[in-house]
Amino acid sequence: MSQSSNAGQKGKTVAVVLLTAGVVVLVALLVWFIHFRLRYAVSDAVFIRTDSLATLGFDRVSGRIIKMEKKEGDPVHKDEIIAQIDDVPYRLEAKRLESEILATRKKQEEQKLLLARLQKETALGIKIAAAKVDELKKQKKAMDAKAVSIQALIDQLERDRKRFETLYKAKVVAKQKAENISTQLSVQDAEKKAVIENATAIEASINSARLDVLLAEAKHTQIEEIRQNIQALSESIKGLSAALENEKRNISACLLRSSIDGRVAKQYVSPGDIVSPTSAIYAVLDPKSLYVVALLEENKLKGVTPGDSVNITVDAYPDRKYKGVVRQVLPASAATFALAPRDISAGEFTKVAQRIPIRIDITQGDISVLQVGLSGGVEIRREGT
Repeated sequence: MSQSSNAGQKGKTVAVVLLTAGVVVLVALLVWFIHFRLRYAVSDAVFIRTDSLATLGFDRVSGRIIKMEKKEGDPVHKDEIIAQIDDVPYRLEAKRLESEILATRKKQEEQKLLLARLQKETALGIKIAAAKVDELKKQKKAMDAKAVSIQALIDQLERDRKRFETLYKAKVVAKQKAENISTQLSVQDAEKKAVIENATAIEASINSARLDVLLAEAKHTQIEEIRQNIQALSESIKGLSAALENEKRNISACLLRSSIDGRVAKQYVSPGDIVSPTSAIYAVLDPKSLYVVALLEENKLKGVTPGDSVNITVDAYPDRKYKGVVRQVLPASAATFALAPRDISAGEFTKVAQRIPIRIDITQGDISVLQVGLSGGVEIRREGT
């Protein structure tokens, strides 16, 4: 009987001890939970976001895709070739432009040679014609002087003839002397006539030589036209060269290169598809640009400030731990930008706790495995409490 009573007493003692221990543990857990909630702002409305999801495409060319070097999830490096458009049409156009440039340059060289020849011929023709005019003028002047001299001699012979006729009538001189003077006078008259005719012929030659000068000078118009043709060909070559450079840029643009280091998040087209400069080819994500957006209830915002440390968990990778820091408490609630915001103009209103977006930078953890859009949870340590 005594032994049974002692056993019951021990059982009660053990029960009391266990109950007390349980109460102590529950109280401790409650105290810890309250302390944790006061020190940490917790949210499970957490999403992985990025501002560097680059959509890549061919920015200046269109055509059929012949190569796709990457698939979704593949890593890419900056300036790495990830796709190619068939560049044959652009190469053919570049070849045509090169041929046209060569032909135009050849034509320009021919015009330059013609210009040089005409300039030389024109200068020489003007010089020769001008020299001929000068020489004929000198001859004309000599003829005029000779005519004056002959006229003076004729005048003298006329006086002598009259004087000898008077002396002949007076029987002072012989008739032959008077006849000789008449003969000389006839000869001088004939010579004067010949000189005058020569002078007239020289004057006609001078006029002809002057026309030769004018004709030579008229070639300056043709020379100017050739200069204009050469200038027009130069402008044509410039335009063709610019078009050729544009085609070379088009050929280079047929190779799509990644603008960032990262991974392929989305492949929009396949080899054989026809694309244009507005077509998206790949979406490439820079893993270093990933961050966390936590939607925190408004009643948990107290004490949450930029710089607070954060424990981050990702549902897809529960065994991986991440650390972060609050970068910014955004200035508007998530509901502000809802596609269908609540209409309370009729007076109906139900108070709902609003969630404020908190931007968190990831400072520790393997971000290479993360994908945009993954969800998780955060524990934000209120540094000010």
